Amino acid sequence: MVGLGVDDSLASKLTVSPTFISVWSALILALGAEFPIPEHPARDVARIIAMIAIVELIVPVTVLLHGLVLIWLLGGSSRSARLRGFMGEAVGRMYVSSMLDGMRVLGFDLETTGFDPRSERVVEFALVGSDADGRHMKIQSLVNPGRKIPRNATEVHGITDSDVRDSGLFESHFKELSDAISDSVIVGHNVIDFDWRFLEMECLRAGVEVPVPRAILDTLVISRRLMVPGRHRLGDLCQRFGIPLDGAHRAGADASATLLLLWKIMKSYPEKFEGSLDDVLDSLSN
Repeated sequence: MVGLGVDDSLASKLTVSPTFISVWSALILALGAEFPIPEHPARDVARIIAMIAIVELIVPVTVLLHGLVLIWLLGGSSRSARLRGFMGEAVGRMYVSSMLDGMRVLGFDLETTGFDPRSERVVEFALVGSDADGRHMKIQSLVNPGRKIPRNATEVHGITDSDVRDSGLFESHFKELSDAISDSVIVGHNVIDFDWRFLEMECLRAGVEVPVPRAILDTLVISRRLMVPGRHRLGDLCQRFGIPLDGAHRAGADASATLLLLWKIMKSYPEKFEGSLDDVLDSLSN
């Protein structure tokens, strides 16, 4: 995306914080772009928002203009209806807590052959989100579990033995996973009791150390602790907060939806996310 007429320095001055940029990146990723995603999608959005900000200094422009810009970025069509749902509230309310400013924040999800990490294996992983400077990050791959995938597991996520035949065992994906997870804020739904336990067991089998994230934010734990009304399954929470969940039970879709779910929860309960990340983690654990 070129020819916007706003240089990087001006865009950065008119962009409030890395958290705001990260929200736009997460939004674009969760909705799914219908064009090749540029290397710096958040920067490109920031440039456009900067242009709007300049106009707003002269002529009042409504939130609708922000929505139309993103609809254009996403190519219109069926994505527009989803986007309008997200843009129904003032864009100003997307300025969420600063607790994640300057951090790499990644939605994380695994698909597996079953439920017991001691005997079952990973067949797919995904990490989706933004780097500390707002750059889009997406790492997703199938994994050969080294065993047959049970039919009941395939019925859930749709992954078959033929899909993973040439995908490589977990060991071949470890470095990519470790580099992304290390020092990141990892966001997942039931990630502590499910996904992370599977990751630990796969690392144990491979004889490698488990990567150390900066923090883990489990939206299942958070939604229960905040007593969000209704059921707390990912699908139910996404429906409650108006988040589309196309391709549910595939790692990329679930990771993207979970990341956006965190933003929605933070926006709905801002008083629970005041202060530093450590402060928030302490309050959620008490």
